[in-house]
Amino acid sequence: MVALPYFWSAQLDGARLNGGEGESEGWFGLIVFNVFVWITIVVLDIHLLAFEFNHTKSHVHVLQTGALTTVATSAVTMLVFTFYHFCDKTRPFASRVGDGEEARLLPPFATSLIVGGLRATLGFTYLIVLMAAIDHETEAYKILVAQICLKHFGTAMAMANQRLAVYTNTAIVSATS
Repeated sequence: MVALPYFWSAQLDGARLNGGEGESEGWFGLIVFNVFVWITIVVLDIHLLAFEFNHTKSHVHVLQTGALTTVATSAVTMLVFTFYHFCDKTRPFASRVGDGEEARLLPPFATSLIVGGLRATLGFTYLIVLMAAIDHETEAYKILVAQICLKHFGTAMAMANQRLAVYTNTAIVSATS
């Protein structure tokens, strides 16, 4: 099994230590309920910014820019620490099979950037729905409602991965609680 960082899937990290128990469920959750959800969110954010809220002087354009920027901040943080994880031969953010060593946690600032960015993008989307006075029949309104649902779900999935304690015996102090 690939030594993915726990922040991509704490369940897969735990499955590595438990002899693969829950591995198929972990991969399904990672790919379908995490990666696909966030790709959809980013694509919809880009669509809204490019095609629906493209008047640069409007308040909805500014809010949509904020929504996209904050989700991008979370994504870049995860990618930077994933790159670091795979460059370091010890794979610091994955538990090690054999010696039973638990994954090293992300620094609190990184956890805060990830989770804070995800919560902020949701907040910007709420503000757009509340302030934009968009007719409920428009495509933009329907996309925004879908965005709110997806962002709530995606944030919950990301928070579960930040709370490694569900899948490990190590005492965790969460920077996001």
